[in-house]
Amino acid sequence: MPNYFYAYHGPKNGSEFCYHTGYGVSKESKQSQTRRGDFVFIIQKRPSVDCFQLCGVFKIVSHYYDEESARPYRMKLEDVSKLTTYIDLDEDKISRQLPQIKGDKRWSNFKRHFCRQGVSFQSSLNKAVVDLLNTLVLPRSSTIEDNEEKFNLEVERSLNSSEKARAFRLKKANKKPEKCVVAITTFKRNPDVVATVLLRAGGKCEACGNDAPFKKRKDNTPYLEVHHIVRLADNGDDTVENAIALCPNCHRKQHFG
Repeated sequence: MPNYFYAYHGPKNGSEFCYHTGYGVSKESKQSQTRRGDFVFIIQKRPSVDCFQLCGVFKIVSHYYDEESARPYRMKLEDVSKLTTYIDLDEDKISRQLPQIKGDKRWSNFKRHFCRQGVSFQSSLNKAVVDLLNTLVLPRSSTIEDNEEKFNLEVERSLNSSEKARAFRLKKANKKPEKCVVAITTFKRNPDVVATVLLRAGGKCEACGNDAPFKKRKDNTPYLEVHHIVRLADNGDDTVENAIALCPNCHRKQHFG
């Protein structure tokens, strides 16, 4: 049976964790206790990010020695979890879920587990810790909203990362995007509400007052989008009084402005 280990990528590292460069330790004894096929969870703390982040779970595929590295006893890694973005960790919540261990009382239980000096590859993890970390990286069904929120977060992180790191990821990235399956919950909207609101608007956006930006090819009618003032997902009513006809720009502003 493979063992699971833990490794920490701290704020003193010059860049965020990248599994392509492997992981190194300063002591041969730590490298030698691992075997090909073992796994390692890696958590990082970046100076620019307020929380700890789980980078994923990785399989150890080989060992090697790099005399030019400050941590020469290195392990080549294979990405198992294939996260599209690192997972922000709730330190307080995970502290309560982890087995309680003794240590510096000024530290949270999370930090006593994962931030001690020399904790990386110190020993294999017990089953309770492995199970908890696996629940964070196991794939789950996602919604369109999940995907959009995740993508926007990834864009924000890319904007905040260094040009060098971004160029490295672009060089390694697939040119064809990966497909994914999402779960959709939809509402059977009342077509009479949509029709009444569009007729009320008379081809003008009910927010900015401008004419619709174009006419639909299908029937040459003004293109406007009917928006619920209180979202149906928030228990809003599907009524004329709770709906407004908007141009695409004002509609996006309602959701993201």
